[in-house]
Amino acid sequence: MSDEKWFAFFAACARVLGPGYSVPTEHGSWCAWTTFRSLQNQVHYWAAGLPLESELGPTATTDGGTWGQPFHYREFAHVIIPREVYWEEGSASSFRNGSKFQDINRLSSELTAAEVPHRLTELVVEVKLY
Repeated sequence: MSDEKWFAFFAACARVLGPGYSVPTEHGSWCAWTTFRSLQNQVHYWAAGLPLESELGPTATTDGGTWGQPFHYREFAHVIIPREVYWEEGSASSFRNGSKFQDINRLSSELTAAEVPHRLTELVVEVKLY
């Protein structure tokens, strides 16, 4: 997938799902992803909120920001955006938890309009390149 399509993918995610954070929250977006290098070495998936549109460069996400480090678009092997995200927050004196729903149907419609290849299921929107 081209850098332009990845940019369009993440820009649509930012518009439709909103900002994310380093941990799942009641109000933030959420996704998981892996890279081709990770699949070759350790099969690790990262998970975090989606980057802001201002954190998207022409060929990579920016350093710092929501993901804390840059990822070149050409390195993405699999990106998953779940329909439902479980979140929790707590301290020594209180605990809250719940589920948040992400509008992946609307996201899929925007991705289709932008001609970004993806797959929509009952559980996720995903781009899988392997």
